[in-house]
Amino acid sequence: MTWIIFAISGYFLIAAVGVADKILLKQRAVTNPVVYSFYIGVLSVFTFILAPFGLHWPGEFQFFLALVSGFIFFLSLVSLYKSLDINEASRTLPAIGGLTPILVLFLSYFFLKESLSEIHIIAFFLLVTGGVLISLKTSRKKSRLVKGSANLFLAVGLGAIYYVLEKYIFTEQGFVSGFIWSRLGLAITSASILLVPRWRRLILSSEKRATAGLSFSLIINKFTAGVGSLLIHLAISMTSVSLVNAMQGTEYVFLFIFTIMLSIKYPQFLKENIDRKTMIQKIIAILSIITGLSLLYL
Repeated sequence: MTWIIFAISGYFLIAAVGVADKILLKQRAVTNPVVYSFYIGVLSVFTFILAPFGLHWPGEFQFFLALVSGFIFFLSLVSLYKSLDINEASRTLPAIGGLTPILVLFLSYFFLKESLSEIHIIAFFLLVTGGVLISLKTSRKKSRLVKGSANLFLAVGLGAIYYVLEKYIFTEQGFVSGFIWSRLGLAITSASILLVPRWRRLILSSEKRATAGLSFSLIINKFTAGVGSLLIHLAISMTSVSLVNAMQGTEYVFLFIFTIMLSIKYPQFLKENIDRKTMIQKIIAILSIITGLSLLYL
């Protein structure tokens, strides 16, 4: 069950990055969906440091598929961040966290012939339910979800297609080679948006307005996220893509714990107010996720 350790470690690092984002990324220029996705994409070129561990030429068709997967991943990132930009995270994250794993489950069954045992199906739904519960927050503000539903459904659909395609690529090419070539596709797609004058001006102006300290912190932050993503994809290459995707709820558990700890010790940077009802909801969600993880060992 090494893949479980890899997946949990990956989600742990991404949760840490999520907390850092809340503290560091206060400048609107940096958090623009296209700009943010651009930085994630161009930094993915560092994936080539893995080349000595198994990079090989997979053939024209497999190479093309890997580039396409990187392109799809970039579009899913932009859609996700646009959805978060329009809607509250408390509405967007539960929807994506609940719908994406289910779509991945169906796509992997039909296209990868991947099936889960009965106990793993129960674990799957416990993990997804826990992930939705722990990321769900009630709000008195009016929802704008209808206005941004196109971006949300694009994020769900493209994200699910990406994960299933990556699993297929890993099966055909091996993990290292498949991961590097797909990240090349992400980097090429990200760099290509500089050809669009409006986006180029936006990216260049954001770089000028960002302080040197923030730029360095952003790079470290995204590098850490890259390591987390690497571990999650490694887990996907080893087992069911549906189960690894369903485990995203563990990321929200870590995010919740980090936020509580920091809001207590450093309230000037991060503040989280939790009432009794919300705390009960979080505890139920965590228990659901822990139970789901336990069933994965059976």
